[in-house]
Amino acid sequence: MIKYFKYFLILTIAVSCKKKQEVQEAQPIKKDSVIVESKAVIENPRDQVQHLFTANGGSILYLKNGDVKGQARFDTDGDFITELMKTETYSHYTDYDDYLIDKKNKDTTFFFNDFGRIDEGWRILKGISIDNPMQVVSYQSPKKPNPSQTENISETRLIIFDIETKTFADENSPEAETYFTVMDDWGYYSLELNESFEKLGIKTHYMKKRFLNLDLPNHKSITIDTKSKINGDNVLALLYKKGKMPIIISLIFGDNNLDEVKEYLK
Repeated sequence: MIKYFKYFLILTIAVSCKKKQEVQEAQPIKKDSVIVESKAVIENPRDQVQHLFTANGGSILYLKNGDVKGQARFDTDGDFITELMKTETYSHYTDYDDYLIDKKNKDTTFFFNDFGRIDEGWRILKGISIDNPMQVVSYQSPKKPNPSQTENISETRLIIFDIETKTFADENSPEAETYFTVMDDWGYYSLELNESFEKLGIKTHYMKKRFLNLDLPNHKSITIDTKSKINGDNVLALLYKKGKMPIIISLIFGDNNLDEVKEYLK
C-alpha cells in the first residue's frame, strides 16, 4: 500500500497547483435567424476510463488515452467519474496485462495478488466494472480460435480445467512422480469441488478442449485460452453465472470465500 500513499502525495501537490478551468456551455448556432442545434455526440466519460482506483485518501483515474487524473479526498458519491474527469492531468502511464507503470515516477502498480484476486481499491480494470474481487479481467484470447478446440458454455456452470496428459519413458523418474502426484491431487480436489457446488445447485463442466467461449450480455462473448494465465495466475477452475463475467475458483473448495461465491450467483 506504500505506493498508493505515494500517489496520493503526488495528487495533493498537483491539486494545490491546479488552476481553475472555465467550462463553456455549447451555444446554439444562429443562421438567418434560424437556430441550428449542434448534432455532436456527447461521449459518456465512463467510456474513456481504462482503470479506476479509489481509497479513503483519494481517487486515481487512468484514461484509455494514457492520461492519469486524480484528486485527494475526492467524494465518490453520485456521478463522480464525470467530476474526476475535469481534474488536471498530472501524469501518464503505460498499460500491461497485469500491471501498469507510471511514466513520471516509474512506479509499478499491480492489479492482482498471487491468487488472481483483484487488489482492494480497483473499481474499474481494463474498462470493466469490478463486482467481485475474483472477477476475471485479464486473460489471453486466440486471434483465430479453432472451433474444434473451443467449448461453448451458455448456462451457469462450475468449469474445471483438465490437466494435460503426459507420458514418461521412465515412470519412476522424479518428473514422472511429481506429475502423478499432481494428477492425484487434481482428481481428489476436483471431485470434492464438484460435489460441493452440486450442493449449491450448480452443475460442473469439465473442459476437454483448450479454448472456452462464454456468452455475455448484449450478444457479446469472450474466448479464454485456459492454458494461459488468468489474472496473472495459473487457474484450474472458473465459476460462470449466465450473463456475467466469470470468477476464479480455487480447486480446493475450502480456500474459496463462500459468501463471495453466493453473492456472485445472485
